[in-house]
Amino acid sequence: MAVKPVHLEIMTPSKLFYKGDVEMVIVTTLDGDEGFMAGHVWGCKLLKVGELWVKEVGAAKNEWRIAAVAGGFIDCQDSIVIYTDAVEWAEDIDMKRVLSEKATAEDWIAKHEKDADPEEVEAAKRAIAKADARASVAGGGKKR
Repeated sequence: MAVKPVHLEIMTPSKLFYKGDVEMVIVTTLDGDEGFMAGHVWGCKLLKVGELWVKEVGAAKNEWRIAAVAGGFIDCQDSIVIYTDAVEWAEDIDMKRVLSEKATAEDWIAKHEKDADPEEVEAAKRAIAKADARASVAGGGKKR
């Protein structure tokens, strides 16, 4: 039985990252992982830093595209739009850079957490979360 497609757009401040018809998209919201398909109840949800799974129309049963997403929100109506500051497909992730960025943030926290502005500490923790999400995606992501 064919699944009804829904139009998906993924946008960043600098570009339209993805545009196409999909069977399903799975994101990590503040409430946990949620899947969205055609006919889903309309809504808007905040996204955590994490994985973005896209099941494109015509893809094999277990064939998904996986990306790392830097938070944002998903707007689900007759089509689905994801707005995020940054998103990256698994095959485009540079693990050397990911590990370097994570080490830099961890080192900064170790040296400055006690005397730094709380917003700076949160930014460093967010950098670590982004690095962890990118590393997970590059490694194939959580199994669906």
